Amino acid sequence: RSGNGSAVTNGGLNGTRAAPILDRPRSGGSRMDDLNAGARIPQMRTLKVIVGGEGNVGKTSLIRQYAKGKFSEARNITLGIDITTQEFAIGGEPVRLAIWDIEGQAGNRPNFYIGAQAAMLVYDVTEPASLQALVEWLRRCRRYAPEAPIIVVGNKIDLGLSFPPLWGRAFAKYIGAAHGFVSAKTGENVPLAFNLLARAAVEHVEAAAR
Repeated sequence: RSGNGSAVTNGGLNGTRAAPILDRPRSGGSRMDDLNAGARIPQMRTLKVIVGGEGNVGKTSLIRQYAKGKFSEARNITLGIDITTQEFAIGGEPVRLAIWDIEGQAGNRPNFYIGAQAAMLVYDVTEPASLQALVEWLRRCRRYAPEAPIIVVGNKIDLGLSFPPLWGRAFAKYIGAAHGFVSAKTGENVPLAFNLLARAAVEHVEAAAR
């Protein structure tokens, strides 16, 4: 919706909207239930994605909103990282998404980025400084995971924007990333954002294998 910018949009030069491209896992179980009972079960791939941004922008809340009540979580807060796993299927192939939630003060550790297949950079739409801080997060991504595709999301849209929505869109367009507004509180656009992240990771891996 153009009025409040609530839909995820393509950050490229054409400015077209990105449609939902991946079904959210059903609460009753995995889409793998649809596979024929006698069929060979493909080996599950684990894809590492990272979620970065300053403290208090709502990264952890976004992840919990997406994965709540579906799959188990593995945590190691002593190392400045929180890893959540989410399992689903893309094109009939089972995929495990390992979502690395990087704690704001630990964002300069190279090993958190290395091996990532995609990244989500999050800012707070009520705090302009959090958007400006993404410049440094982008620098780290480009240095330690240079080929990983990036999406940019503005969180807390339920509180209203305290600065023009064009700022976030312009930043995303400049770096060639998709952009969208989400709310960890209401869940608005959260599935779409993570599905877009998952699809970007899968396409990145497939392109690298060609």
